[in-house]
Amino acid sequence: MNDILGYKGKSVVITGAASGMGQAAAQLLVDLGAEVYALDIAPVTVPVAKAIKVDMKDHGSIDEAVAALPQKIYALFNCAGVPSPPFSAKDTVLINFVGLRYLTDSLIPRIEDCGGIASIASTAGMAWRPKLEKVQEFLALDNSQEAATQWMSDNPKDCADGYGFSKQCIIVYTMQSAKALAARNIRINCISPSPTDSGFMDKLKGEGQMPAEAIDLFLPSNGRYATGAEMGEPLVLLNSRLASFVSGNNLPVDFGYCAELFMGQRDDLLGITA
Repeated sequence: MNDILGYKGKSVVITGAASGMGQAAAQLLVDLGAEVYALDIAPVTVPVAKAIKVDMKDHGSIDEAVAALPQKIYALFNCAGVPSPPFSAKDTVLINFVGLRYLTDSLIPRIEDCGGIASIASTAGMAWRPKLEKVQEFLALDNSQEAATQWMSDNPKDCADGYGFSKQCIIVYTMQSAKALAARNIRINCISPSPTDSGFMDKLKGEGQMPAEAIDLFLPSNGRYATGAEMGEPLVLLNSRLASFVSGNNLPVDFGYCAELFMGQRDDLLGITA
């Protein structure tokens, strides 16, 4: 069966396509015959149909990018993200979630019947359950930079870990949006990767001054970092025809790390099982 994933000739939008998981997903989509529109603040080297420079913490920049995109889109892939540190907690939340949500909400009216949205969360966001009330309070704001910035200023303890909070928001937003999108026959899912070998990780360990030994505590029992492709592939699968009845899910892509936590086989350092 040709085109088993259903991307051939389809218009897809992907953020964060310049590196890491987003770059791997973008290349796979090109190889599958999709018409790929790539959004990134950095230069995109994958041979996409169109690369558009965008600053995900600037809604004006996102508006300009949206204006340059097709009126009909089959799938949206939200892959852009930054670590904190070295980025501030505020900028991390604005880029990783507020911009993601603004772009997603802007493009939902253009997504075709049976289309999909897939985002990259993180194992670092898997402890969303004990934080649900605060995350939902944040999600209830109007989706503006001003409202988000004011809330973070008023609730500094709740978003002190900007990276973890932003990823909790992605997970809850994904699940919370599934009902309304199902009524339009649009799917929404996210993945939660374990530590992955990428420029993002290099920045986290380098400029962020986070020791490799600390990150290694969150590796699965196979003892290694994932590759960008090992994350890009399940992301592409979730928006594909093969996952046509899959929605509202946060898929751990961690070689069993979270399973080990839920089975009490290792220490729950993030509070995921709370």
